[in-house]
Amino acid sequence: MAIKPVEYVKDSSTAGFAVAGDEKTITKSNANTIKKDVDQGNTKDLDSSQKTYLDGKVDYDNIDYTADEKEKVGEQQIDTTGEDGEDLSEKDQKGAAAASTGITVAASAASVGAAVAVALSGAAAAKINNGFVGMVLGGIVTGLAATTYALSFPGTFDPNLEERKNQTNNAASNNETIQSYYDALASDMQMMEEDSKSYTELSEQLTQSQVDTITEVAALQGELQVYQAQGNSAKVAELKAQIADLQKSSEESNKEPQEEMDGLKGNIESYTANNAEAVGVKTSGDTVSGFLKDGDPMEKMAKTNQILSYAGAAACLSTFIIPKMLIADVFAAGVGTALFLAAGVVFGLTAGNMGKRADEEGAAVDAGDEMSGYLASLQENIDGQADYYESTSGEYEETDAASTELVSQNQEAADQANGPGAQGANGQPKQPKPAVEPNGAAA
Repeated sequence: MAIKPVEYVKDSSTAGFAVAGDEKTITKSNANTIKKDVDQGNTKDLDSSQKTYLDGKVDYDNIDYTADEKEKVGEQQIDTTGEDGEDLSEKDQKGAAAASTGITVAASAASVGAAVAVALSGAAAAKINNGFVGMVLGGIVTGLAATTYALSFPGTFDPNLEERKNQTNNAASNNETIQSYYDALASDMQMMEEDSKSYTELSEQLTQSQVDTITEVAALQGELQVYQAQGNSAKVAELKAQIADLQKSSEESNKEPQEEMDGLKGNIESYTANNAEAVGVKTSGDTVSGFLKDGDPMEKMAKTNQILSYAGAAACLSTFIIPKMLIADVFAAGVGTALFLAAGVVFGLTAGNMGKRADEEGAAVDAGDEMSGYLASLQENIDGQADYYESTSGEYEETDAASTELVSQNQEAADQANGPGAQGANGQPKQPKPAVEPNGAAA
């Protein structure tokens, strides 16, 4: 079965390769580019056959990510897209939840006011139209109670509540992801300390070897000058061969520590890539955490509504304990009594629902606060690892500069030893010494 092309939903991070809407067939030559785009979320999710086929084509030894690409890879580690496909950062900005809750508060307050007014002015109401006034006011309060009840369900109280509950359920997994990046950066800092020590030791070893070679070659060159002056061509040829062998041997022995040092320098790139990826995780984590914590005002509103609803229920039911003589005419037909009783029951149900909404919003807020703690710790390690990177890079430069200076000084001393007047007493060559020993002491 043919492997389906990869469909792009965003432009490729590799300029000119693909734009949103393009489809790209996976080949060996473009597998690395597609892999990077998949990791950054620039393509549709791959099916299992596409993943397997792509994985077989990718050259993992030669796939390089820029810092920006790594940051985008990190952003994909925490999903900031709601189940409706909308980004979480845009949901609460629309204000639908706040508007809905505002209506709920207003309805509850109005209902409470109306109920209390009827309860406390029964005598006056009794003089107006007999039971008709009670029916009218009872109908108004019942309608408002029904409105608050309708606004007490998850989708009407806070249109984003279901998504907040989803993100609350995902919070533990997201926290594990954040913690894993925190641990990785902590490990990086420890590794950089060890790398720096190893680099210094290898540099000293390499520098000592180079200085020893300079000194030995200088001694042989001193002898060579003497035999050249004597016209001893056989000895000259022998010494030249020795010098060549010594230099070749030195080059071979120095290759391994030099490669190790280059490898340690190369580690810096992986450390910076890890840092960039962690920055992306922090960015997405902040979005999710912020969305969860946006439930804080909703929780407060739900609690307020719960209190108002209980007050509304109490006010409605209190009409039954007012002296009968004050309300006898108002509720003569019994309709007003029934309406206030119904309103009280509905207010009670609303209070129960609002309590649930407060608990759900509160759980989201708690999850957001907990995630913020993980993110704050991650930021500390992002900053700390960046400082380690700067420090370690600087130490490498200082070590290299010191080594170069030391080798240069020894080479100058050797050149001077074999320069004009290089022969010592009885025409014997001088034995040059390092100008400065590798440990920094004067020769």
